[in-house]
Amino acid sequence: MFDEASAQRQLAEAFSKPTSEPQASLSPDFKIPTSNISSRKVQTTYTIRPEIKQGIDQLAAKQGFRSSSAFVDLILAQVLDQAK
Repeated sequence: MFDEASAQRQLAEAFSKPTSEPQASLSPDFKIPTSNISSRKVQTTYTIRPEIKQGIDQLAAKQGFRSSSAFVDLILAQVLDQAK
């Protein structure tokens, strides 16, 4: 069964930064996506720590995504929408 609070905590931990860097805060209505919506994509590359990649892969699989890329795409879309 999906535990929203646990998933949000895991996501926050996965995206946490060292205390010397500014922290991003997610609004209380932030929802971790559970469906995969297909649209045109652009290939890009980011460098992240191994434990962050592992956390993203685990969360994506737990949420039913076939790829962590699709999961990250929807997460970042929500973050960008909240930043407007």
